[in-house]
Amino acid sequence: MSQEINDQQDGQAGDDQLSLHPLCEEDFPWLLLWMTKENNASLSLLLQTTKSSSEIIIITGVINQHERVSLLTAYSAVFTRLRTAYTLQSGEYSIQQLQLNPLIYNKSVRFELLKQYIEYLIKKVAAKKILWEINHLDKLYMDLAEKAGFNKSVVQGQVQLTLYEYAG
Repeated sequence: MSQEINDQQDGQAGDDQLSLHPLCEEDFPWLLLWMTKENNASLSLLLQTTKSSSEIIIITGVINQHERVSLLTAYSAVFTRLRTAYTLQSGEYSIQQLQLNPLIYNKSVRFELLKQYIEYLIKKVAAKKILWEINHLDKLYMDLAEKAGFNKSVVQGQVQLTLYEYAG
């Protein structure tokens, strides 16, 4: 069962109440809608892997206790390699997927939601650094990263991607 993370209620946008939920079994049908490249078997494996692991973090964002409006997946060095020239170290995580419901694209709450994800990774998972490779064409995510406190890394080395980092 998922337990709501209640200490992330700071920095709310307007009247919206933001909260985060770690991945759980009841998220399975919802994940199928979001993770278009996955199939039933790979999602089942993902759910089993993330239950007891701090190496793969999957969190769903909730607004006003009923809308699942985003999904964040972060991997440690054990599970991923970056395409840029940086090598993840112990205690560092890479955002591999951030999916937002298009209904919140034009709302300021999307900036607060990413900040809540970052706060969760720093406080609950003890991430020392969070990295995020963003395609140059993806202006929305570049804007989100900068407004959430990410800086462009001095390490780059990939033509289509910019590496952003957040040091906790």
